[in-house]
Order: sequence, then structure tokens, then C-alpha cells
Amino acid sequence: MATRATDPLPPLDVNLSGFTGPDAGADQPFSKNPRKLWRVSRLGSPLELEQVRTARRSGFTGGKQRGSKLLVARAGMLSELQKLLWAHVAGAPIADQRAVNAALAARVPRRSPAEAQRRSELFSPEVEEQLKQLPRGPRILLVLQGMDASGKGGVVKSVVGAMNPLGVDVAAFGRPTAAQRRQHYLERVIAQLPEPGHVGVFDRSHYEDVLVPAVSGSHSEDQVAERVETLLLFEQELARRGFVIIKVMLHLSPQEQLARLLSRLDSEHKQWKYDPSDADARAQADTYQRVYAALLEATDAAYAPWHIIPADRKWYARLAVQELLIAALADLNLRWPPADYDIEAERRRLLE
Repeated sequence: MATRATDPLPPLDVNLSGFTGPDAGADQPFSKNPRKLWRVSRLGSPLELEQVRTARRSGFTGGKQRGSKLLVARAGMLSELQKLLWAHVAGAPIADQRAVNAALAARVPRRSPAEAQRRSELFSPEVEEQLKQLPRGPRILLVLQGMDASGKGGVVKSVVGAMNPLGVDVAAFGRPTAAQRRQHYLERVIAQLPEPGHVGVFDRSHYEDVLVPAVSGSHSEDQVAERVETLLLFEQELARRGFVIIKVMLHLSPQEQLARLLSRLDSEHKQWKYDPSDADARAQADTYQRVYAALLEATDAAYAPWHIIPADRKWYARLAVQELLIAALADLNLRWPPADYDIEAERRRLLE
């Protein structure tokens, strides 16, 4: 089972930090801890998505103008933290790297014989081999879920786009191909995971492999439950190998979704973004809400938390995701790798 907790994971206790973190200074956007503010575990059980307000500006004072300015202002901090993550993986002393890897792995319970047995039943040999080949090391995995037009692409462009693209891996998961349908459904997901030092973004994700079968009724309740268990075990293994997982559902009202979908039909520059299946999904909105609520609650864990972010205001959703990324990177407690050469000697050589 997932480790349910209201409080977020603490920063890694590795004593490497030379960075003050996102909570210092008067320009922080939110009055409450962003690690807690949108957590599923704070919303009560059973989770009822229709009770979560989609236009609420939780923890934020001000409007669009202030939010847009802060988004630009905080982009520099996010970019610097991304650079620090890559620098650690590329050049930190081995002792520092081992300390961070060990601290990340300690966030998840050790694998038990029962877990190993269950994995052998739920994972294919190919999946186990792929996981075995994953290198250890810190990296971020941002999972974006939400109904059509909830703003996933806008987050990728406006928030993730502020980081160095050489250190960002973005993957979008649509319908599996015929070849992928012959594989275990996790194989195509593992192939898109980020390398250590990178920030990975899933625009839709492995959760589609539970959500779609549950909504369509193509799988029985027992089969859906097995897939949920598979994802829990999968994310545990990722966390052991250094993945910092941030899962976000962009929560959009039916009224705002309708306005955004109609705007796509009204503009020739947006018509390519519309798919007739969007209307089919909208007709099943109640079913999606019910399945989403059960899925988010079942797969929320301290090491892989779900955040439900109100998405009717695009600027607010983007600012919230940005702050989650900043907090996750800062909590790694990394420091700039020290030079392993004589700085003054190298300065003289260059000047000569």
C-alpha cells in the first residue's frame, strides 16, 4: 500500500545544501507551504472532486497581474536549481553522490519478499529488466494529468520552458500503438523516463493505463485494482533509484472546459488542437471524475504525492506547478560541486 501522509517529505538529511530554498525571501508567491497546499491527503476521504473548487486561488493573495509577474520572476530560481541538479550528477564528489542516492532510497521502504513476489506476478520480465538497467541518481519526474483543455501543454510551455531544454525530457502519452499493445503497458513508460540530473515531464502518463480501461469498462474491477497496485510498486522502485515524483492533476470546471474547447473550434490557429474524442470524453465527465477521485486517493504516497491544482485560472495553475518544482529541487539539499583542480594555477595558465 502507498504511504499516506499529510505532511510532505522533509529535505534530504545529507548536509550538502548551499541554497536557501524557495521559502526564503519576501517574494515567495504562496502564504502556505506549497508542499502541502494542494495535497490530496488534505482533502478528506473518500475524495470528492466535485467539492474541490476549480477557480480557488489557495494560498495566494492578488490577481492575474501579480501572478504573471511572479511566474517570470521565479523562473530564474527554477532554472538555477535545474542547473544545480545537473551539476551535482555531472561533477559532485562520489561521496556526495552516494549520500544523496542513499537518502533518496531511504524515503521508500526496503523491498520485502512479499513485494518481490507480487512484482513477479504483475510485472513482465522485460519490465523488470528495464528497471534493473535504470541508473541511480537524482532526477525529477513531473506527472501532469487532467481532462482535455485543462492546461497541461501550457504548463509545459510556460513553466518547464524556462529551464534549459538540454536537461528536460518531455513525453506525451496517447493511444498505444499496435506494437505497444503487445508489450506490458509499463514498457513504453520506462523508455521515456528521464536520466539522472534531468527533469522529466509526462503530459498524460502511466495513469492513462488505469484511467481509460476503468472509464471504458474494458477491464473488470479486479483488473483495474491490479493495475493500481502495479503503479504503486512501479513508483516505489523509481523512488528507490532517485526519482523525485511530483504528480499533478489540473482540476478544471465543466464550464471552463467548454469555453476552452469552443475557443479551439472558433480559431483556425487552434482547430488542430481539437479532437472529436474530446466531446466523447466530456459526455462521460461524471465517470471520469469518479474514477479520477478513486485513482488519485489510491495512489497518493509520501514519496509520490498527488496535488490537485485549481486550473480555471491558467496563470494560477502554472505558478503552482512552478512552485512545486522549485520546492522539490531545493529539498534535494544539493551544493555546487567543488573544483577538483588548483583554481589559481589554472587562472595563471589562462593568462599566460
